[in-house]
Amino acid sequence: MKQTFAVSPLSPLQKGKACTNCRRRKIKCDGTKPMCGPCSRYSVAFGDCEYVENGPSSGQMLEEQISILQARIEELETPKNQRLTLSMPRASSSRGYPVPPSQISPSNTMGLGPLLNYFYLQQTSGTSVNQSASNSMPTELPFIVLQALVHNFLHNATCFGFFLDTQAFHDAVTSTNGRNLPPVLLNVMYLFGVHLSEDERITVYEPAFLAHALRSTASSLSGSHPRTVLHSLQASVLLAYYFIRNARFLEGKYHTSAAVSIAVSAGLHRIRGAQGGALMPTAEALPPPADALEEGERINAFWSVLTLNNCWAGMDAAGSPSNVGYGPAGLKIDTPWPLETRHYVEASHLRFRRPDLVPRHSSDTVARFLADAPDNVGSGQALHAKAAILFEAATRLADRYRANSISRNDPEFLGLDRKIDVFTAALPAIQSKAMLVVHTLAHGATIQLQKPLVREHSSARGKSLAAARAVADILLKTDVPKMGLIDPVLGPLWTSTCQTFINEVVRRRSQDAGSHIQGMIDSLNIVIAAMQIFSSHGRLMTTQLDTVRQAYTAARIGG
Repeated sequence: MKQTFAVSPLSPLQKGKACTNCRRRKIKCDGTKPMCGPCSRYSVAFGDCEYVENGPSSGQMLEEQISILQARIEELETPKNQRLTLSMPRASSSRGYPVPPSQISPSNTMGLGPLLNYFYLQQTSGTSVNQSASNSMPTELPFIVLQALVHNFLHNATCFGFFLDTQAFHDAVTSTNGRNLPPVLLNVMYLFGVHLSEDERITVYEPAFLAHALRSTASSLSGSHPRTVLHSLQASVLLAYYFIRNARFLEGKYHTSAAVSIAVSAGLHRIRGAQGGALMPTAEALPPPADALEEGERINAFWSVLTLNNCWAGMDAAGSPSNVGYGPAGLKIDTPWPLETRHYVEASHLRFRRPDLVPRHSSDTVARFLADAPDNVGSGQALHAKAAILFEAATRLADRYRANSISRNDPEFLGLDRKIDVFTAALPAIQSKAMLVVHTLAHGATIQLQKPLVREHSSARGKSLAAARAVADILLKTDVPKMGLIDPVLGPLWTSTCQTFINEVVRRRSQDAGSHIQGMIDSLNIVIAAMQIFSSHGRLMTTQLDTVRQAYTAARIGG
């Protein structure tokens, strides 16, 4: 029997000698051949372990061949007037892999290129796609087409609660072992890739991709892969965002509840709880994390789920209870705040010199935050989670006000009001779409909290109006048309902002104070203009814009 021996260097690796996977992720590579330590631990996500000191890797050569074949197929098979408007991403760096999503210009679509066009022409034989296509998957869909669908999603994954390593999945999909990725996750990514496309020849298959994704998700937890729980959790989060984006709220709530259930059952809310060690297993469903990177992925997974739950629990017009409660009778959350992936790498290398990055023990994370205990964690993910917590807490407390007419001097109200003000004032400047969402959520929390009091208290109206103006000012200073895809939560937040302006315009007109309303109307129109720009991005934004327009017309603004 032939044996394979792993060759490990005896001395530290020279610069540039690490494998391509470790080099891209800035992970310490041990240089073991044929597969280094990190690649062996993450073989599914990382793909082939390749060293390029002796020339291009097989993956690089494959990408180059694909690029050449694409150009040739386009030349031979695709008339110019029938080409898809989008193209398969090609290698754009000297190392042969696409530019990471953060460096790509924002776009709501990344199309499927000449290979899909060629496939499409073969499938339809020159005829138009009939309606039965929406009920069946295209046969023998080329794997490179499926790769393009995943690229289409990964390009905008952060807008939809994607907490896994985006670059790792990008690399795995483009590698020769891409078919070995978890089917449950790939099927949901295919669905999103089709959903985000603007080409009708692709979107006609969306119902079939949705049915396929739902079938695979239903049995996803029965798998034996050690990362089955995380993959199933990620699929549930993505499906929740998909349904919410399409204004299918009942199904969105179902998958949100499923995500919360998986996360809590797996013990992701107790990572680094005070009773355990730094890398203790979170629950019987999960083995101990292999390293700080894997543990960080679990931490980020939990907060992604909690943020999803808090945002949409706060938007629920039916007033349904949240899947997660806080306080003495609620869920005790010990998991530390999420960090950027690079910080988990740093924590792994500097564990004893930088314990502040990931505390050895963590306890009552949310309760301590609401009680104003300092934590000094200001990552984008942490700020997003905190803003969502405040938004949900404000909505819940406001609902109690409506039911019981609690005094405005109630200590709980005053405490939360002050907490929101302090949090909002300390936010960093907006330099990304993610931070725009954080700022808007924080101002939305103020609007939610003050909503039951604005009729009778001028101070509440003043705070609510100031928050609405802040949202409009953010949009005024942002190049909105270039934002690309956005988090769906912005739709309802902007609607609430517009309603604040409309209500105040109506109130002032009724009191003969109409000479002071033009500034509010200008701010209102700024928000409406942003909603119009994104009205084609899913049915949710369309329905929210319709709601605003109806209120605008009823208030006789602009007429």
